[in-house]
Amino acid sequence: MINGHGNNLQGIQHLLKADFSTNVFDNPQTDGLLDYLQTQMPTIRNYPDPECRILRKKLATTFHISPEQVLVTNGSTEAFYLLAHAFQQQCSAIRTPAFAEYEDACTLYQHQLVFVGDLNVLNSSTPADLVWIGNPNNPDGRYHNPQELIAFLEQNPQRLLVVDEAYIDLCEGAESVAPLVSQYPNLVVIKSFTKLFAIPGIRIGYLLAHPSIIQRLQACHMPWAVNALALKAGEYILDLPEKPSAALRQRLDESKRLQTELARIPGLRVSPSPTNYFLSELQQTTAAELKKQLLEKHGFLIRDASNFRGLGPGHFRIAAQNETINNEFIAALRASINVLQPCLSYPSL
Repeated sequence: MINGHGNNLQGIQHLLKADFSTNVFDNPQTDGLLDYLQTQMPTIRNYPDPECRILRKKLATTFHISPEQVLVTNGSTEAFYLLAHAFQQQCSAIRTPAFAEYEDACTLYQHQLVFVGDLNVLNSSTPADLVWIGNPNNPDGRYHNPQELIAFLEQNPQRLLVVDEAYIDLCEGAESVAPLVSQYPNLVVIKSFTKLFAIPGIRIGYLLAHPSIIQRLQACHMPWAVNALALKAGEYILDLPEKPSAALRQRLDESKRLQTELARIPGLRVSPSPTNYFLSELQQTTAAELKKQLLEKHGFLIRDASNFRGLGPGHFRIAAQNETINNEFIAALRASINVLQPCLSYPSL
């Protein structure tokens, strides 16, 4: 899904007031990270460590596992493609709607694909060697607690459960299953630094799994896949004494408020989400039309989610911003729906 992703700013010719299409969090700690990276520019004069040893050791300490259970990747997307490559021509079940790169990676490496709406529908007769889920899920924020995933792992020891936790730090009350990779050899956890610290352009992620799986992936891994500045960014983030709890708490509260306000708009259905982002559906117009109206008339960019498998032309995803911008967006959305769905609307407030 290279075309149509969130934060797709290339080609936009209108003045952009705020980007609601991206799920990344504008973390106040990112400024410190950027200042630090300025001091690390000389590292690009040398090759990066192809084994990413310092960062792997820090990650292993963080999750109480061994460095042999860690693989550092060029963003979480590289991890998806490495897994699909290492297990090529097998059968993958993907819970939908889902981040399209799961499907794209599996298609590239000739997996047989099965699409399911929920983990509970998978049974012994379902042909699936690998099962892919986002937790929380993109685009709708669905979340499975560790107990649910443990039950699945224990009931399906023959299947590899791939859990994408790219957004878990942005999910209220969420608990990572990363430490469980030592206990469950059929568990793979993929994580990202970029969502919490708003650095998607630097491409740094990692995969946690049983050592035998890591070895299998390393056989497919291109040398020097992770650049020197990305490694320094990961090391800096892990060394921070605390995460942005107050700012993140405020943003999650804003997401709840925004969901409540949008749910009051006639002709709009909102799917509740515990994350900073959520999915909505227009009843009588398309997300493409709404995206165009909001951008051209108000300077707001949303994510047209109609290209997610299983979603329709009216689906769009947004991520909450600060209170002031959110209030402006609510007014702009009401005005836009008044134009696009006049029979369902009421006057703008």
